[in-house]
Amino acid sequence: MAELEDTVHDSKLEFPESPARRKFLGYAFGKFLTGFGAFKYTNGQRVIGRQNKQKNTSQPQNSGVRTSTAPVNSPLEARMDAFIKEKRASGFLKQTDEISVTVYDITKNNKYASINEDKKRMAASTIKDFVMLAMFHQIKSQQINYTPRIKQLLENSIQHSSNIATNNLMKFLGGPSRIQNILATYYPFFNETKVVEYIPPQGRTYRNITSTHDLSIFYNQMWHNNLPYSAEMRRILNLPKKDRLFDGTCIPKGTRVLNKTGTVYGLVADSGILIMKGNKGDSHPYIVNVIIEDKTKPHARNRKGAGSWTRRRSDFIRELSEGVYDYLYKAHTGMPYHCKQHNGVHFGGRQ
Repeated sequence: MAELEDTVHDSKLEFPESPARRKFLGYAFGKFLTGFGAFKYTNGQRVIGRQNKQKNTSQPQNSGVRTSTAPVNSPLEARMDAFIKEKRASGFLKQTDEISVTVYDITKNNKYASINEDKKRMAASTIKDFVMLAMFHQIKSQQINYTPRIKQLLENSIQHSSNIATNNLMKFLGGPSRIQNILATYYPFFNETKVVEYIPPQGRTYRNITSTHDLSIFYNQMWHNNLPYSAEMRRILNLPKKDRLFDGTCIPKGTRVLNKTGTVYGLVADSGILIMKGNKGDSHPYIVNVIIEDKTKPHARNRKGAGSWTRRRSDFIRELSEGVYDYLYKAHTGMPYHCKQHNGVHFGGRQ
């Protein structure tokens, strides 16, 4: 039986707490990325960086990149944290369920939630975002031609979450180690993501890792055209497919979703951009990344009830996404979001 798998711009490349690593990343931006041409940095261009939780006013020297040091500044994270605790107390979530969440408002250039966002988690199929990035990197550098065959493999990998298509892409690129080398050399800000294996038979991939923070950076940089072939990646991620951020939620129809889910027994995830329509017809894109991981589940003795375990965690991600939409709708429009499905109640109460 195949492993479960669901299918369907100012950023903050947040620099690590270590001054030495912060200095290194500044150097890497200035030397590697500008020299390579994968990113074009000018003094006037806005670029999102890794966002330190601790306020730090220092800037990398000679990087040409403006970094953001704004901490999480909203009650949304506290409400979300209280909701998670409530779900644990009720037994809906287990104590072994570890949760990471990042919520980033692209329009307001503000991070609203950062729960365990730098914790390295099993990537499952969210690693396919980074395989796609590595492929477009090689296409931009003219190492690989963007043929109809490559295009079809990319679409199948993201839209249908095809493991066969993903493994074929990885082979075109020279294997997992070569992909990791591309990420480490040209995109060093993805410092919590590691590509170390092809996707094994039955989809039981547990060794590739990422974080909600790295996924947030990926979507933010892509939105701002700071990654190679960003527009094409947005098109592919916007292809119709199942998701956990919008499908089955009370979020209004017409909200666009660019996302990639991930599922193995022991992990349920969804990450991407939702494009909210304001009350004046304007658009407000924001990023939601959620990973729920239970490291006890992959063990053979714990593999019973995979379907039920996955459905409950998928529904929980939907509840989180509804609460985020509710909060951001009010933040952007000044009006409460009153859905009929839940009578305007999200996160266990009115926001």
